[in-house]
Amino acid sequence: MSTIPIFLMCALGGIGQAEWSNGFRGPDGSGDWKGKAQSWPGDAKEALWRVPMMGAGWAAPVTSAGKVYVASVMSSKVVKPSGFAAGVMDTRPYFGGAKPPKEEHSWKVTSFDAYTGKFLWETTIESQVPKFGHHSSNTYATETPITNGKVVGCWFGSCGMAAGLDAQTGKLLWKKDLGTFPRATGFGTGSSPASDGKTLFVQNDNDKQSSLVALDLETGKELWRLDRKLKTSWSTPLVWRNKNRTELVVCGEGEITSHDPKSGKELWRYGGIRGAFATSPSADENILIACKSDPSNPGTYVAIRPGFDGDLSKTTDGKLHPGVAWTKSGSGPGLGSPVLSNNRFFVSNSAILSCLDAQTGKELWKERLSGAKNVTASVWALGDTINVLDEAGNLFVVANETKFRLIQKCQFGDLHWSTPDLATGNLILRGVNELVCVKPATAK
Repeated sequence: MSTIPIFLMCALGGIGQAEWSNGFRGPDGSGDWKGKAQSWPGDAKEALWRVPMMGAGWAAPVTSAGKVYVASVMSSKVVKPSGFAAGVMDTRPYFGGAKPPKEEHSWKVTSFDAYTGKFLWETTIESQVPKFGHHSSNTYATETPITNGKVVGCWFGSCGMAAGLDAQTGKLLWKKDLGTFPRATGFGTGSSPASDGKTLFVQNDNDKQSSLVALDLETGKELWRLDRKLKTSWSTPLVWRNKNRTELVVCGEGEITSHDPKSGKELWRYGGIRGAFATSPSADENILIACKSDPSNPGTYVAIRPGFDGDLSKTTDGKLHPGVAWTKSGSGPGLGSPVLSNNRFFVSNSAILSCLDAQTGKELWKERLSGAKNVTASVWALGDTINVLDEAGNLFVVANETKFRLIQKCQFGDLHWSTPDLATGNLILRGVNELVCVKPATAK
């Protein structure tokens, strides 16, 4: 029997377990864990369990049915990623990119018991010498797997392989080569797959041959493919279950598009955005908000209403298309994706956390998180709290309210770029050196 928490089943709005999936930023892909808010221990000294991380990877941990899954890359000379400051000093990507290593690397998925940390199995997806290098802050295993409890679907852009594993045994069910291509600035890959519980959606945006591919999660059969005349982006697609229909929303270079998940048919698009997306959109049943920023462009926000088709970027007499609730420029996100919760939209940029009204885009507050280092993990909501994890392992728990209120600050140590998982009710964090499970401070 599945150990999916009751609060997650309720959060899916009646979706059956066969269609349930957990991956990057939780079961709805938006970062909103609709459980009860928790207080956490001040540090990880009394962690429920901890295991050393072999190899390297920024892929987030993913749990389902009492098991946690972690994607990594290993080799005889694997280099663990640098933090933000060290990465900024590494300017090689802006002058042609780092050279690829000469050693063979192996891309793996490892499973542990979610409640004890006991090792269960490890499966090698692919072994080869990498064709391209990456930025020193990135890894060859940055894409988070996704699981419906029966199959673990994964995508490693750095070796071009998508694969499906038996969630219980780790047996390789299928794998498919989607191609290995260079990425802009030599940064490397980072777009995680998305799923509706039955299909694996892979956004393979790159500088040579971009595509959006839908694969049957259990068999790997290609269901449809769209060739994209766009270059690199690092955003993860979002399966948007809104009040009108289910859509697959994809943020790419200069545009946002929505597709029918079953056929790939384009439903709507919004264009005219400068630059490529590194962050992913967040949504509820009433609105979807995407935002981006980069060193050469200001922040861009676009809020989309459900139920519209066609080109939503068209204006009439200077007015926005009815399908666009609002747009906004300035103060965009850093590398971590934002979260929409309780009709408020929260965006992190370095040590700054901003709160916007989701229906209007009006800024309600903007505050510096005292003592925060750079933030790369995505912001997440839990109950009536907003949570921010910086790269030094400082967790800031903030009230989901119209005025800023810091509830708690914890210090878990290690170097963190991965977004934690909360599907068991515990906090599972992946650092560079350890995978750590922390139970709520109030738990007996």
